[in-house]
Amino acid sequence: MDFIKKHYEKLILLLLLVIFIASMFHVLNIIKQTGEIQEHHLQIPTREADYKIQDPNDPSFNVPEILKSTSLSWVNPGPRAKGNEDHYSDLSFVFRIVRCPFCKKLIPRSYMEKQSVCPFCKNAANNGEAFAEPPDEGVLDVMIPEDILRQYQLDPNDPDVRFYDIDGDGFSNIYEYVMKTDMGDPRNHPPLWHRLRVIEVGKVSLPVKFTGIDTTDGEDDPQLWVLKFNNGDINTIGGEIELDRKYFKIEKAERKVENVNGEKKDASILFLKEVGGNLEVQMKAGETVRSFADKAQLEDSANPGKRITVTVGEQFSLGNRLTGSESYRVKSFDTKAGSVLLENPSATEGDPNATKDKNGTVMLVSGFGQVSPRMKVRERQQNRMGEYGPDMPYGPGGPYAPGQRRYQAPGRR
Repeated sequence: MDFIKKHYEKLILLLLLVIFIASMFHVLNIIKQTGEIQEHHLQIPTREADYKIQDPNDPSFNVPEILKSTSLSWVNPGPRAKGNEDHYSDLSFVFRIVRCPFCKKLIPRSYMEKQSVCPFCKNAANNGEAFAEPPDEGVLDVMIPEDILRQYQLDPNDPDVRFYDIDGDGFSNIYEYVMKTDMGDPRNHPPLWHRLRVIEVGKVSLPVKFTGIDTTDGEDDPQLWVLKFNNGDINTIGGEIELDRKYFKIEKAERKVENVNGEKKDASILFLKEVGGNLEVQMKAGETVRSFADKAQLEDSANPGKRITVTVGEQFSLGNRLTGSESYRVKSFDTKAGSVLLENPSATEGDPNATKDKNGTVMLVSGFGQVSPRMKVRERQQNRMGEYGPDMPYGPGGPYAPGQRRYQAPGRR
């Protein structure tokens, strides 16, 4: 006890020193731990959802009253048509998409309805069959040996094999095999008119379209108005413009603005008069101008998008230095059937072969054309017994013997 009484101050200081040292180690340990990133530090707390999932097929599911309001306009998706601009819902609703077999572009399924056409290539689709798998009736079966398949890389499992054109003559490899021409020689090909198909017959649409008037330089002075066209050309009142191979003078312009769905739209009109003639034409902004006489508008599959506009008796050529050129003359066309009959330019009146090509085929061009866009490939198959025999279609002597493939191209409908 005497020792404690004499040295209690020292003992208290020693105890405080121990506590201080322990505290320092504890603080250093805490500082060290805060510098280390732990896995739980990276976890983000789960936020409570601000919505509630409901099953619309549940009998207890109720449609909110706001959606029952008669002020809302709910419409089914469909193609744009005159008069339904307010309800054009392509970007608002989910709808089925199909690929047009003629131009290969994606379009709404609604375009496959009766008497509808593809909005891009304008090819008539009388019903959905034109966009679906072709029926077995009218299908052309073609046998191609395995060595030909390997030589020209015709893979039956490739869905785009029907489009491949190794020699660049505008005809697919499969079509050239069907026509018994050399798919590797651009000079050896079917008649070039096979590449044609009819786009339009009758009063066809002209490429030039008036788009509006720019009045920046002087709104009250028509002589300062700038007349704009879809091909990038500009003109003024008193200038000349070519329409359907005729020249017209712009006599005057009428400035008009229409209110469409709350937006201002240029609806100006140009008044044209034929140079050296009596024909008068009006061009309204944004509207298509039709030809003055019946014509045929053709498309060459080797140059998609480029139109060939011809009249009866007119001559035109197809091809280039690679494929060689062939000339044709329009003998007649049927506006109701949408077909064009061609003849050889050298043909004379009464020549029975005037409308036939070198193969003896009548040169009648239709909307489907000769080269079917629906050509497809089917794998070689066995019979139901899994056998091959000389009297069986898949036997050694049959049309679909081992080592062959079946290429199918639907015939013209």
